[in-house]
Amino acid sequence: MKLILLGNSPDLNAIEPTWFWMKCETTKKSSIHSNKALKEAWIECWEEMDMKLVRNWIERIPVHIQEIIQLEGGNQYKEGRKVNQDKVRIH
Repeated sequence: MKLILLGNSPDLNAIEPTWFWMKCETTKKSSIHSNKALKEAWIECWEEMDMKLVRNWIERIPVHIQEIIQLEGGNQYKEGRKVNQDKVRIH
């Protein structure tokens, strides 16, 4: 069986929640206005990111793939956390 992943589905791409988390982390205190400060903040955030978060984001992907398979790839798939799926906390 060949599974073609939806390119625009954040549920099937572990980098999407990563970007969201990094944006929240780097703007907690205030907005960043210079490109240099933004780059430094994102690099620091990336380097300090807890790998448990990354594992959680990756481990949830099969749940979404199984649902898409059950729907036979139809448009009924609803993005987002599923019932009884663990919530990833943002520190």
